[in-house]
Formats: sequence, C-alpha cells, structure tokens
Amino acid sequence: MQTPTPRAYSQEWWKVSQLAINGVCQGGKFEDVCHTLAFLDYHFELATRHNQNQDELIQHALCELVHTSEAITIESLKQIDPTKPSFVRGISHALQGHRPSKLQEAILLFLPLIGDIWFNAHPPIMDSARMSSFCMDWASAVDSVEKTPAVQIAALTVLLRMVSSPPWRPHIIPEKWALLEHFTSVPEDLQYLHGDIINLGLMDEVRTVDNPMAAVLWVEILWLKYAELIPEVQEQLKMVTKEIARNERGVDLGTSQSHIDKYLLSVGSELRKAEDALECYATLSTQPIVVALREKAGSLQEAMRLLDVIRLGGPIL
Repeated sequence: MQTPTPRAYSQEWWKVSQLAINGVCQGGKFEDVCHTLAFLDYHFELATRHNQNQDELIQHALCELVHTSEAITIESLKQIDPTKPSFVRGISHALQGHRPSKLQEAILLFLPLIGDIWFNAHPPIMDSARMSSFCMDWASAVDSVEKTPAVQIAALTVLLRMVSSPPWRPHIIPEKWALLEHFTSVPEDLQYLHGDIINLGLMDEVRTVDNPMAAVLWVEILWLKYAELIPEVQEQLKMVTKEIARNERGVDLGTSQSHIDKYLLSVGSELRKAEDALECYATLSTQPIVVALREKAGSLQEAMRLLDVIRLGGPIL
C-alpha cells in the first residue's frame, strides 16, 4: 500500500477524523477513538521528524480525546502504545515552551490519561536527562496556561503519578510540590493515592525535597488518608507531625496559623463532608456506601483527636 503524501494524508484524514470524532462525542465508539489516536500519532511524526507545524491539528485531536469517554480512550490507548518513541517525542514536543498556550493546555489535560502507562513503564520511557527536561517543560506549562479547575486537577494527578514513580520522583521541580495544596479541593473520586505512594520510605524521600512545603503538604494529605496507611506509616506520620509541632513551638508564629491548626481544619472539613453525606441515609443502613462513609468519618475523628493531642504537646496514647 502506497503511503499518501503528508499534505494529502493530513487534509483527507482530518476530514474523516472529524466525522469519527463526532461519533466519539455522541456514542463513544472504540474504533473512532483508535482512529483519532492514530491520526494524532501520525501528526506527531510530521511535527518531530519532518519539522512541520502541526500545532492546530494536534491540539484539536487532543481536545476531542480529552472530552470523550475516559474509559474508552484509555482502552484505545492500548492499541497504539503511548510509550512508543513517536508518541513520546510528540507529547514532549507539544509541551515545549515555544508552543501555543492552548496546545500546552491540551497536553496537560491529556497527560492524566497516559500517566499510569508513562510513569510506571519498565524500563522508563526516557533517560534521566530527558526526564528532567520534560519535567521542566511540564512545570513551565502549568505556570503559563490558564489556571482552570480542570488544569489544576490534571496537574495534581500527574504530580501524584510522578511522586509514585521512583525514576521520575527526583526530577520533579521543587516548586511544583506546591500543587499538593489543591488535593483537598478536588472531587472525592480523584483523591487517589496508589499503594506505593503511602509506603514507609516515601516520607523520607519527600523530606529531602528542596522545598520545605513538600513535606508539610504531604503530611496533610496523609492525615486525610490516615485509615488507609499501614501501621508503620501511621507511626511515622505521627512522629513527623510532632517534629513539625515542636519546630512551630520553637519560633514566634505571630498571627500566622500553625501547620497543625491547618491540618485540623482540613481534616475537620472532610469530616463534615462525610457526616453531611451520611445524613442522606438511614441511621442503621448497611449499604456499602454508608459503611464506607462511617469508616471514613471514624478515621477522620481519630485523626482529629491525634492532631489535637500533638497540637497541645501531650503524649499520644
């Protein structure tokens, strides 16, 4: 089969792709998403191998993929392998600082869809130098595009996946750990932590980051997930929080609010959400969602009790 010229391929396939995209948006057809992904990969090649400006076409394809069914898009990605060199080059190219802001925004919104595949790939999809370059471009794009809720959630999701990946974690730009502050404002179903994120050694890793707020924000997240931590991590969390409290008592905080107080407010806010949700169900209900809410509320109440003891400087029983 003779390969069409880039110009003919681009114009004709884009027309067909637009029809497929309309089907995706309406019915979420697997074959249509696969077609759009193949179209995207082809134009990645034109941009990176042939130095052609494909920004607009790539941007539109990414936007349609982001706005179709997430489950179907993720399943379709298995057909094209987003870790192959052409796709990796294309994503990296589109994220660079001289690319249009709307294209960078589309990449930021698309990255969570391939995050599990990219950041957990063995061997890693990039060498150390390219990881550092990619993280710098990603951080720059997060700073430059409009800070919509969708962008903040996407950036936080990618950050958490980088945190969970030992090869990628050292390359996170220190200032970008501040994205963790958005954790408590994202929808509950997106407040995920992989099992390897809450392991015993990760706290020590986070405490070495060249940004003291990284550990402070990480501690807050772990208190919100207290019941999900293994006992060893629970003990480590209490120890680190006591260190934070001792450091705070050793300086004049003036009128500023202590980190421990902020943890209490954060946990208290989550507790109120759980209690409000429970009011929608019968008191003695045994529905799985009610059981889960009761367990969450109990965990948050215990977290608040422990934080209050730490704040007052008392022993934890």
